[in-house]
Parts: sequence; structure tokens; C-alpha cells
Amino acid sequence: MKINRRVFLGSMLYVVSTAVIPFELKSSLKLTVFKSDASFFNAEQMTLAHDIADIMIPKTHTPGASDSHAAQILDELMVSWASLNTQQQMLSFLSEFQDRARDLHNKDYLLMTRERRLAYLVEIDQNAFEDTTSPFLIAYKRFKELIFHLHYTSKEANPEFILVPGGYKGDLTEDELQAINKRQYL
Repeated sequence: MKINRRVFLGSMLYVVSTAVIPFELKSSLKLTVFKSDASFFNAEQMTLAHDIADIMIPKTHTPGASDSHAAQILDELMVSWASLNTQQQMLSFLSEFQDRARDLHNKDYLLMTRERRLAYLVEIDQNAFEDTTSPFLIAYKRFKELIFHLHYTSKEANPEFILVPGGYKGDLTEDELQAINKRQYL
């Protein structure tokens, strides 16, 4: 097997993700819990970011965000790429995300059922595009944009992705269109 950066990061980050919550509870919550701190996020923040990404892009007949390690790569980007403002925005977002869950549902987000976590995220998503002035919702949209970008440019989600410098013109050749249709997802 050829080892590249994606495989290395994915395997190393998988090693540090282990159960903190008892196995029975973890299984019923359908939650991946990180026991150790990641490069930027602490273990709880990493668990939260991974779960939000996994709910945003679930595994179906196509890979999900957990398959592409989108949250783990976001964690690495916070160290290697993100400005201090972006780092603070992501930390504030995750903190307020937890606080809002406690206020609205009288329960820690990570202890909610998968269905309740999905409903909570859908509610935030619907509000995010109505209110453009809330720092929390602006941060949510930024988080979502980063997760989707990381996922859809990953080898797992898009094995034929080639980063082309410059602007996107929107033109496809017939062969490129057939390749997209063959994959059955964009």
C-alpha cells in the first residue's frame, strides 16, 4: 500500500480516537469519541467537530465525512494554515454550539441521541441562512464550508480530483461528464 499524507494522517488520527464514554452508551448514541487531544482541538472539541461533520455528510452509498477524515484534517489545518482569527472563530463556534445545546435541550450535545443531534444541527442550519449577522451562525457557515471543501476534495470522496490553479470556468468535456455520472456523485 502506498503511504501518502492522507493515509498517514487518517491512520494516526484513528489511533488516538478511542472510547471515553462507556461502550454501551457510545454504541446507542452512534458517536465516535476521541480520548486524546488532537493537534489543535482538545478531545471533546475533536469529538464534537467529528460528529458535526459526520452528520453534515453521512456515509451512504458514497463516503461520508468520517471516511474522508474531514474533521481530523480540519484540526491539522487549524495548526498549519488557519490564522489566529480563524482558530478563535472555530473554538468559539464549538463552545457556543455546546452551550446552545445545553440551553435548548437541557442536555450535553454529546449525550443526545443521534436523531436529536441531527435535529439540532438541522435547526441551526436553517437559521444560518436567515440571519447573516450572528457571529455564531457566520462561524457555523465557515465550519460547514471547510468541512464540505475538505470532504469533496479528498481522495475518498473524489478519487479523480485534481487541483487546478486559477478560476473555475464551469466547462466540462463529454468524458469528464461521463466520469462524474459513472461515480454517481459529484
